[in-house]
Amino acid sequence: MNSVSGVARINDAILAELDDMRARYMATPLANIDHSKLAKWRPKFTLWRCLQPLMEIQVGLKRRVEQVGDHKICYWAGGNSAGPVLVLLHGFGSSKENWSFLAAKLRRDYYLLIPDLAGFGDSDFNPDADYRMAAQADRIAQWLKQLGVEKAHVAGSSMGGAIAAQLASRHAELVDTLCLMNAAGVPGRHLTQMESGIAAGVNYLAPTRARDTYLVFAIALHRRQRMLGMLLGFFMAGVMSHRKVVNDFIFSQLIDSLKDTYLNLGAINAPTLVLWGDSDQVLDVSCADQFCEQISGAKAMILPSVGHLPMLEAPTLTARVLGDFWRAGTRVI
Repeated sequence: MNSVSGVARINDAILAELDDMRARYMATPLANIDHSKLAKWRPKFTLWRCLQPLMEIQVGLKRRVEQVGDHKICYWAGGNSAGPVLVLLHGFGSSKENWSFLAAKLRRDYYLLIPDLAGFGDSDFNPDADYRMAAQADRIAQWLKQLGVEKAHVAGSSMGGAIAAQLASRHAELVDTLCLMNAAGVPGRHLTQMESGIAAGVNYLAPTRARDTYLVFAIALHRRQRMLGMLLGFFMAGVMSHRKVVNDFIFSQLIDSLKDTYLNLGAINAPTLVLWGDSDQVLDVSCADQFCEQISGAKAMILPSVGHLPMLEAPTLTARVLGDFWRAGTRVI
């Protein structure tokens, strides 16, 4: 009885923390969305467009488009057509290209489906749409069903991890195994650089000016990846600053989704691996323990000298860890 009441108290404390996090965010200027500007927003050509075709060639997958409800979803598809289906969901402010290094190492053994989540990348954005994590998970479920996918390994990074968790809880029949990679959805024990910025009314993940994009990758990547961060910052500066109003809008819905995501973790039955970089300055590594406490049978693996994006920073190690997990076919022991 004491154990049960203790768990209940911990859950109540976490829910209160998530409520407080949302309240603090809503009190900052970040929550003030210019809806007139949002309604007028349209994609534009930036330097990033020049790099995308090269990344598509490098990854060896095909670009496709599927209409899902009121969104056209752009995605990569390909790999081993006889292999298990693998779905990779990117994080906030990102796109399918985030998975290019890792996907190139997995395409021989798996059939890969890698979407630009609705509102991101080359997929449609609709200022009247719902981009909360549950709605995004429902879109992914509909997309998979339209493609004839009955079951898949699902891995999600950051925001994509929260969406993957919602998919596993809301559409369990579609998820064979689940990997939560530096995922959103639970509070950590320590304040990260990104979280301290949010508290001060600055979202480092949604830069206002092109030159601020370099700071995004300085925070997201381990310091050993400085050159990679500079390269990504150079190519993505234009597109990220142009998307500022869109990213602020979707981030507000992400913040609004955290409590619901946490409450749904207990319904996940799929074998789950929680993968985290030990140097994450976006979401603290202690979040991994919180996920494992909420998801039955989940196990965590912490990668050394890795930040928020293992698929970019350590693709060979990440591919090996994930391959072992998927081949096992049962919970990590």
